[in-house]
Amino acid sequence: MKRTHHPTSALLLLLFTATGCTGTKTAPVTDQTRTSEPSRSIVEGAMPSEESKAAMLAAKDALFTRLSGRLMEAMADAGPAGAIGVCSQEAAKIADEVGAEHAVQIGRTGVRLRNPNNQPPEWAAALVEQKVDTPVFAVLSDDSAAALLPIKLQAQCLLCHGPEEQILPEIKQKLAQLYPDDRATGFNEGELRGWFWIQE
Repeated sequence: MKRTHHPTSALLLLLFTATGCTGTKTAPVTDQTRTSEPSRSIVEGAMPSEESKAAMLAAKDALFTRLSGRLMEAMADAGPAGAIGVCSQEAAKIADEVGAEHAVQIGRTGVRLRNPNNQPPEWAAALVEQKVDTPVFAVLSDDSAAALLPIKLQAQCLLCHGPEEQILPEIKQKLAQLYPDDRATGFNEGELRGWFWIQE
């Protein structure tokens, strides 16, 4: 079967590399972590094993692949606005499933948040505030491994995260409906948009 390339579908596929989608949930993992687990901080000078690094990268790749596949299904069924709706309603569950399968917690946060629930874990907060733009692998104070992996804005994402005048009306309307406190616009291509965070 011939595949038809749709520029908006490419945009929305890359939307998953931006932070607004995956953290939307009633009880975010980051909030659960803060209330049910001891505070964790980065141990200076300690580094996870290569095996731990590879496991965290594999979890990130698995999450991206699964979300991308679901988004493309939604694009085919309901178009761009419908796909954003699926992102809002299903992405957090998918992230939880991937996390369980890989025995990690995984999520995303941003330079400016689309979803206010997407706060970074406590251990990553200072790195986010500093806008660290290179991958960080760390050992935490409970001896678990963690990673903070930058996301740079690609050209195809400008329609959703670029200047207001570049956002299509139907996408703007859906974003306003689902993310009334959206601050994740006004970015330029290549800018730091946010981060994947993973912790074992």
